[in-house]
Amino acid sequence: MPRRQLTLLIAATLAVAGCAHAQAGKELVFGTTHDENSPLFLYASAYLQQLCEESKERCTLLTLPGRRSEAMLAAGTIVGEVGRVKGYIRKHPDYVRLDEPFIVSRTRIFTRTDKDITSWESLAKKVKTVSYKRGIYLYQQRLEALQPAIQPHDVQSESACLQMVLAARDDACVFDDGGISNEARPLLAQGHSSVSVEDLPLYIYLGKDNKALAPSLSEAARRLAARGAPAQLHRKFYEGK
Repeated sequence: MPRRQLTLLIAATLAVAGCAHAQAGKELVFGTTHDENSPLFLYASAYLQQLCEESKERCTLLTLPGRRSEAMLAAGTIVGEVGRVKGYIRKHPDYVRLDEPFIVSRTRIFTRTDKDITSWESLAKKVKTVSYKRGIYLYQQRLEALQPAIQPHDVQSESACLQMVLAARDDACVFDDGGISNEARPLLAQGHSSVSVEDLPLYIYLGKDNKALAPSLSEAARRLAARGAPAQLHRKFYEGK
């Protein structure tokens, strides 16, 4: 091979290797709708760090409003979302959902007094106005399905949701038991929280441009589960609260 061609071949090979190295070292940014001071965010952030270390990636988790997180993933600004439900794939069929949920979240109903709410159906029989955190698409679906028996509307945060009830501006608030921030948690003692009306397995999703990450992250998740990492994190961030 002529010396010039050999030199060009070596240069091209080094350039490809350099790009691959740069890509491998890139920090992967994920979004979540959960408050950064909530047990679920702390759990999810710690879990994501372990997951990425296990698969030789660098990752970070950002708290974002639900609709913004959804829009940023659609635009490719973030790599994925952490904490979406299984059915989210129907809204975004070009995304990839990791094989196993990383946690099961419990949906509860907050009211000023005990109204014996044990299901979505009983919610519709016991209250008229219901608030929920903006961007939680599944809550929106569940509540809209109960119209006109109830009048749902969204608010900025779980704290605002609870305060709407305590101020008697709404009859009930739908919330995720891990999504309440440390600052908002004292509000729960001023009213009543129902039993779980729906247990929701939560998943990690990857955008359409990052599907290639799915096999390694899914395999890393299986190794973490085999070592009992999710249970350890749950004890740390939930059972100590």
